[in-house]
Amino acid sequence: MNHTYQLTRDPVFYLTAAFFAFLTTALSAVLGQLRFMPISQTIILAIFVALAMRRRDLRAGLTIVFLWLALSMGILIVLMQVAPGQVERAFADGFMYRAQLSEWYFAQSPLPASFATQPAPSLLEVIGVTLGAFATGGVVGLWCVVRMANLAAFSAGHLLGVLGGPLWIGVALPIWSILQIVGASGLVVVGAEPLLADRFAALGNWLTRRRRPLLWFGALYAAGLLAEWILPTFWHFHR
Repeated sequence: MNHTYQLTRDPVFYLTAAFFAFLTTALSAVLGQLRFMPISQTIILAIFVALAMRRRDLRAGLTIVFLWLALSMGILIVLMQVAPGQVERAFADGFMYRAQLSEWYFAQSPLPASFATQPAPSLLEVIGVTLGAFATGGVVGLWCVVRMANLAAFSAGHLLGVLGGPLWIGVALPIWSILQIVGASGLVVVGAEPLLADRFAALGNWLTRRRRPLLWFGALYAAGLLAEWILPTFWHFHR
């Protein structure tokens, strides 16, 4: 029996994405590449997502994004344990951010890089994840998601180093970060489909077909934003 070859069903497709996730994250972080890391991550990840969503393969698109983010975040967390000084140069004001993060956790200062401390950039991030992803075939949304995930991993790596062990990962990588990353990633992948697959034709059919994932991922993202507003004040667990 002849089977039509589907790129997004080939394991090599995902292994290649994993390789580029490792390359763009590990190399850029070790070299302290402030701009190259998120730009290269976004461009290459957007290509893989486009290959999936042009075929309306939502499962493949989501798998690629979650695989990529899991690997890149894991890499950054590990690198923060062995070369924190080098990795911090890959983030704007990385040293200052680490200091502010420690002040938040140990002295109950406001959570850095949040709606409470940076409302305008946070609002732009929400717009990028939703309208930006829809208007650009996911590119702007992926830029926001990649930066969000990188910062969450950088923060988690720093806190793990301060708290003294991987068992603190549930504290170092808080629930609001997980909810926002998962929710935003799903919204971006689903929102990329109208431009990539239909050039914005048949939007009504798209809304009907994708209503459930839009609602689910939208709810997760909103829950993450709400949790970020409420929980940081109480998120202080000391040994």
